[in-house]
Amino acid sequence: MKEKDNSKKIITIPNVLSLFRLILAVVFLVVYLQVKDQKGYYIAFGILVLSAITDVIDGKIARHFHMVSDFGKILDPFADKLTQGFVMLALVSRYPAMVIEVGIFVMKEAYMSFMELKVISTTGKNNGALWFGKLNTVILYGTSMILILFYNIPVVLANILIGVCCISILFCFYKYHREFLRILAEHAKNKEQ
Repeated sequence: MKEKDNSKKIITIPNVLSLFRLILAVVFLVVYLQVKDQKGYYIAFGILVLSAITDVIDGKIARHFHMVSDFGKILDPFADKLTQGFVMLALVSRYPAMVIEVGIFVMKEAYMSFMELKVISTTGKNNGALWFGKLNTVILYGTSMILILFYNIPVVLANILIGVCCISILFCFYKYHREFLRILAEHAKNKEQ
């Protein structure tokens, strides 16, 4: 039996889950910024856990049921970045050092967006996330969950966790930079042949 090509589809289960994550990102931000007690932090934490679960599930469904789509390759990382950005912005209200993480994150994402567009326009391919991008996502989600769940964490420990996130973002930035250059150089070399 011939496998169905879903690469051009927009409405797929994984894409609906990614859209749901976009909604959860906004809900998280609103809930976190209005937290008044311990219960509020737990609700914000629960929203973030739900977002992380749907992120894992949408990828598994996309691969297992051959629902990987070009739209999903854009939507899924966008939902990740929006969620991460909103979580960082929310945490700035409690942890001032988070401003540094936000700055590095914005710089990395701006560069990556530019380079991804360049790679797509040059090669016609969207390569998707690589292992270091996924690792960075896990680190950002994990530390954010710790900072939300253990909201009375000592400032020194919070700053260490924020520092780990900054190092992770910078590592990811470096690795993607190298990967973009490799892809563009390989494409140029293939064109010459």
